[in-house]
Amino acid sequence: MEIKIIIDGETPQKEHILMSDEPIKFVDAMEQLGLSFYRPCGGIGKCLSCNIQFLYGAPQMTSADEKALDFSDMRAGWRVGCKCVITKDCKIQVPASLAGEITSVLADEVAEDEAIDKNNIGIAVDVGTTTLATAIIDLSTGKILRQRNCTNSQAKFGADVMSRVKAAMEGHGEDLKNCIRKDLTDLGNKILGEDFLMHKVVFCGNTVMTHLLLGYTVDGLAQYPFIPYTLDSVSFVEKGRNIFFMPSISAFVGGDIVSGLFYLAMQAKKNNKAQDKFLLVDLGTNAELVLFDGENYWCSSASAGPALEGASLSCGVASVRGAINHLSINKGKCTYTTIGGEQPIGICGSGIIDLVHELHRNKIIDDGGLLLDEYCESGYPVADGVSITGEDIQQVLLAKSAVHSAIQLLVQESGLTMEDIDHLYVAGGLGASASVWSAADIGLIPRELASKYESVGNTALLGGIEYILNGDEDILNEIKEKSKVVILNDNPGFEKLFLENLMLN
Repeated sequence: MEIKIIIDGETPQKEHILMSDEPIKFVDAMEQLGLSFYRPCGGIGKCLSCNIQFLYGAPQMTSADEKALDFSDMRAGWRVGCKCVITKDCKIQVPASLAGEITSVLADEVAEDEAIDKNNIGIAVDVGTTTLATAIIDLSTGKILRQRNCTNSQAKFGADVMSRVKAAMEGHGEDLKNCIRKDLTDLGNKILGEDFLMHKVVFCGNTVMTHLLLGYTVDGLAQYPFIPYTLDSVSFVEKGRNIFFMPSISAFVGGDIVSGLFYLAMQAKKNNKAQDKFLLVDLGTNAELVLFDGENYWCSSASAGPALEGASLSCGVASVRGAINHLSINKGKCTYTTIGGEQPIGICGSGIIDLVHELHRNKIIDDGGLLLDEYCESGYPVADGVSITGEDIQQVLLAKSAVHSAIQLLVQESGLTMEDIDHLYVAGGLGASASVWSAADIGLIPRELASKYESVGNTALLGGIEYILNGDEDILNEIKEKSKVVILNDNPGFEKLFLENLMLN
């Protein structure tokens, strides 16, 4: 049988064709074609949100389909992708939000036609749970050749770190490690061809991701008190390549944050000045926060959940083409922009922050996040097929309260005040795209810090680049030695702050 798969938003549009003599799972077909398929729950059929559309040749409806989809959608060929088995010739359309994309992330790279020394390459890698961010560097010149993102294909084992930990403990540790190795090899081949030589590779990532890539046991990270196999930096030579892994500070303050702190410290060193007092926040499922008081690094991690990344919400999607990224509500009318100017497919993190702010400003939700009665059942409509429900809003409030409360607690523990902080550095894609005033209005960040807000991009990757070009082990050691971990759940004041910060007023 002939299986044709097309990806929404893929440019140029193409048909990916697979021939199979036997029935085959849709997810296996995607894998054989070298395509990523995002399964938020790891393909166990729990979230029922990875829906695809058969343009022809749809298989029989399953119990998962009947639970997740309306009858009209099933008649139109929609099926739950992770539970779907292909049995005949078909053509399938996969939403962009579920398919991995490779995109350029920054512009400060050499031109496509500029000569490249492919025999002396260094690669910095930020190993994210969802995305691998990479920078390919010409070590002869120090120039950044390319910066690219690709989907972390470990996503087939689950969207969050604990799903990966569970998979590793069930015997998939080697598979998880090989996923990332293959992702990086494929990315390098796609950008530079197959005849390049890597001499240096620097990895940074959260503690679970680096443990999986190194093949270390993650049993200690599966439950409280969350004890890693190691927090130290790791370096070795493999096939002529010098490999270096950034150290971690704790089980939930990983090498990605250390790499970001290293980058900030190196910028101060280059400018021959002491670092100002700053708060660095990397927003994600586990929001990582570091407050530098001029001497020590006060570190913590807040369990914000995936709501701020668009995941877990009925209307949420990742930052892909067609995602609503900004919006406003005036006189009852909702206006918005989407990534790529495409038809809206859902709302990503920056759009979610705007939406909650606008709903509150227009009194469509109260201080507790409750919708007006007319929207309680169906949710508030944002665009055709896209609406936000009361449950979605409550998830956002839980996330923003966790982050805000963690900031307050770090400030208290350090002995500083909000006024003492010179800079609020917000890392990552959400930091670059979110409206600071929307974030302050809903209470994601304290209002006192809004005017000090600076988006600093992917500081983890920037730190990896910096280490490849100007490795300074002394600065890394100083960061680790001066780090003080604040465990939120062990602090009696956190719960009180968390309950107070749930409100929008």
